[in-house]
Amino acid sequence: MNHVFIEKAGEGKFYLEAVITVTQEGINIYLGGGEKPHIGSVAVSQPRPSLKGDGSISCTTSVLNLLGHKDDGLAVPLAEKLCKKLKQTVVVTAGVHIDNATMDDIQRFKDNCKILCENIVKHFCLM
Repeated sequence: MNHVFIEKAGEGKFYLEAVITVTQEGINIYLGGGEKPHIGSVAVSQPRPSLKGDGSISCTTSVLNLLGHKDDGLAVPLAEKLCKKLKQTVVVTAGVHIDNATMDDIQRFKDNCKILCENIVKHFCLM
């Protein structure tokens, strides 16, 4: 049976919410937020041995962006970090939007996404 939980970070227009579904063979995450949550990008990360040959885990990531969307800036780092840490396939569908976003606004979302990622990893430590 699947296990579903939610993690949140940020406030106001910088709010992010991740709905995480843990399956027997991978993790599926919807990451939405801002003023208009939507579907903008999908990142799929699969774990593999690092090409360094040192026994560490790396990943291969494939990305699909919908026309005009740049949500992969949040989806890819989240999928890759969780994939490497949890050694499972991770799919992240992301859609975060605020009107007239500045570089500082985008950085705030990235910072909140890092907090979400840390909280998701902590959840797995409690399972």
